[in-house]
Amino acid sequence: MKVCIIDDEAPSRRELKYLLSQIDGVEVAGEASTGAAGLKSICETDADVAFLDIQMPGLNGLEVSRILSEMTRRPLVIFTTAFQNYAVEAFEVEAFDYILKPYSQERVRKAIAKVENFLSRPALKAADLLRNPAGTAGTAAGKRISLIKGEKIIPTQPDKILFVRCHDGELSVHTTEGKFKAKATLQELEQKLSSFGFIRTHRSFLANINHVSEVVPWFNGSYKLIMDDKEKTEVLVSRYNAKDLKQYFDL
Repeated sequence: MKVCIIDDEAPSRRELKYLLSQIDGVEVAGEASTGAAGLKSICETDADVAFLDIQMPGLNGLEVSRILSEMTRRPLVIFTTAFQNYAVEAFEVEAFDYILKPYSQERVRKAIAKVENFLSRPALKAADLLRNPAGTAGTAAGKRISLIKGEKIIPTQPDKILFVRCHDGELSVHTTEGKFKAKATLQELEQKLSSFGFIRTHRSFLANINHVSEVVPWFNGSYKLIMDDKEKTEVLVSRYNAKDLKQYFDL
């Protein structure tokens, strides 16, 4: 696992580099003291993970993450900061994890273990997904996603979920039975639902391809999905995510 550390404070970079050096299989392939230099280092090293400070002069960590989100090959972003109040903004820009300073070996190990688990997931081929979009019959029948309605927790089958939208750090889950909330990040739901026919269409959306009634070419290589709910909801597919869409619908 190749890691890049981006932090304007040299002592913080040294501490994190030391802690990462204690973990087998992790290589600190690059480090930088500014956001701009960090972007260059990530591209040069082809890093799998970027440990990214939020408060930096010039490009701050949130701005760097937004730039990374448009890259074809983007690393997982783990924000590192001394301030808790950035958590909502961090997950809005698809942070994989969020570590508070000062670092602890246990917390850094936990973050790396989470990355290893994510990177070791078997790739799901489009042809397999189209043949059996809900995974194996037993898995599809037994899987439930916990959604929130007021004070109630509603276990919901993935095939009843049409799409998920993230707005202002809050998830809105649209199903065949109405709209719910979820106590999770969009990335966590993506991991849970990817084997059930869900694809990331935009940094703020997940869509169930089994509930798409129309695919409409849009501008600059992007698309719109018309869902099969009664409102005929339109879900944007960004130019970056369009390549996945093309596999599923043979565009």
